[in-house]
Amino acid sequence: MKTELLRNLIFAFDRYVHKLFSRTTFAAAWTAAILFLTGITPSITAAEEPQTPEQQRQTLIRVLQSRVPGSTPSDWASGVNSAAAVIQAIPLTADNATNSADILAIGKKTWERKFKDGKTFANCFPNAGKRVAAAYPQFDPKSKQVVTAEIALNQCLTLHKEPLLGLTDNDTMGSLSAYFKSLSDGQKLAIRVTGTQAREKFDAGRMLFQRRLGQQGFACASCHVQQAGSILGKQGLSAVVGQAVTWPRLQPGGRVLGIQMQFQRCMERSSAEPIAVGDPEMNELEYFHAFMSGGLGIRGLAVQR
Repeated sequence: MKTELLRNLIFAFDRYVHKLFSRTTFAAAWTAAILFLTGITPSITAAEEPQTPEQQRQTLIRVLQSRVPGSTPSDWASGVNSAAAVIQAIPLTADNATNSADILAIGKKTWERKFKDGKTFANCFPNAGKRVAAAYPQFDPKSKQVVTAEIALNQCLTLHKEPLLGLTDNDTMGSLSAYFKSLSDGQKLAIRVTGTQAREKFDAGRMLFQRRLGQQGFACASCHVQQAGSILGKQGLSAVVGQAVTWPRLQPGGRVLGIQMQFQRCMERSSAEPIAVGDPEMNELEYFHAFMSGGLGIRGLAVQR
């Protein structure tokens, strides 16, 4: 009864925030809501100026550190979900590297394959694609849309009049995306949000991150902010800060799972209709999500236990 009452209060507060605050003040309201949900007295009011994306990231880090005391964003990127254990995301070792090596070899072959005009994917990116993936997703002022790494790869194919790859095709886009991002292994994630239009996309992604979906009424923030560090079943609920640098991930059996596919899984767990991979809403969510892990090094393929 007590749990149900608390749940109803949280839902009521969530609806109140959406109704009361305009888009221009939503950043401050969202921060106050997260602080409220995590049991911390809000120190930001709706009357104050909206926080910058970086200020929001720093605020979120402080909230998460209150959930997992003594930990840092680098710890979260390594899979620390509680004060006592490292679970969920682990680096590849000699025990599981064979699958990873095979996937990356397939991706490299696709990357180096010559198009009909004699060019390759390397011709589409600065520095032949090395240390480039750390800047994705990014806002494209020309199309006024968020471009993910996978969309950028398909844009390269369009430029050279080649067939597009399915965004969820494990054998083609999965391995190619994994290889492309491996070229930035260790590079610090550097997502830029500059200008009004980019900020609008960032804000849209943030709103989807905290929007309650489906019959279960969960939001991304429910698990990865409010309950970060808790154990659900046999797995820990990881903090949102640090997640982006460990994707894509290699699943048991060799399937490459992209971050937007994981977003879909979470939506399904909330009994919501998953948004399509590559949909503008998903790209905006990834934009916000990746920014929250800014400054952390890309870790390449990881597997889940």
